[in-house]
Parts: sequence; C-alpha cells; structure tokens
Amino acid sequence: MASGHRQVDHTADLALELWADDVPGLLVEAARAVLAILTDGATLASEAERPIELEAFDDEDRIVRWLNEVIWLALGAGFLVTDAALECTADGLRGQLKGSLDAAAIVTEVKSATYHDLVLVRDASGVRARVVLDV
Repeated sequence: MASGHRQVDHTADLALELWADDVPGLLVEAARAVLAILTDGATLASEAERPIELEAFDDEDRIVRWLNEVIWLALGAGFLVTDAALECTADGLRGQLKGSLDAAAIVTEVKSATYHDLVLVRDASGVRARVVLDV
C-alpha cells in the first residue's frame, strides 16, 4: 500500500484519514498531513535534523503523542518536520527527524491532535487511521 492522507469533514474540528504500509510510515504521513495544514502546502527544504524519543502506551497513543510533538516542534520550536526515520519501540517511539527551520512558512495554527474518534486499523493491505485535530 502506498502511503497517503486526506482531510475529512468533521463536525467541529478537522479530521485526517491516513494510510501506509506500517505504523512508522503512517506516523511520517501524519506529520506530512499536519505540515501541509500548517503551511498551506508550501514546499520546504529539509535543512536540519534532530533526534526524537517519545513514550507511548500503544499505537493509538503513539499517533496522538507524535502529532502533538510535531505540532509543538513547528509552533514552539520553529522546526517543521518534513521527513523522519522512525522506529516503534515497546514503550514509545524513537528516530531521526529531518525538517525545515522556515517558521515563517506557517500560515495557520493547529492546537493539538485528540483521542476523539481516533481509529487505527491493521489489515492485509497495511495500516489506516483516522485522527481528529483541534484547530
């Protein structure tokens, strides 16, 4: 399954549908989706790197914590995640991020990822998820 994402109508906030071959790929695609929202789809150079390590209870928790870290990195630290090499661990996530330091590219705000209506499904074709963002 090729990875991808799309925005979905949601009553109050913004929902994303995500798909990829595996959970690490899904997390990278989720970061790309959030970055596209924050920058209105601007093309950004991957000019910087930084390590990442997060704790999480399970794959659903991992998605929400990951997206909230991506949002914080963009809005709080000026680091816009453009790609990542991620590894899911028994108690979280670790890896290396690539990103842009072009905080001026941010044109809208996303407050956080939520657990509301969160869905993660694994099947023979890969992994799919639905995540609601508070905007």
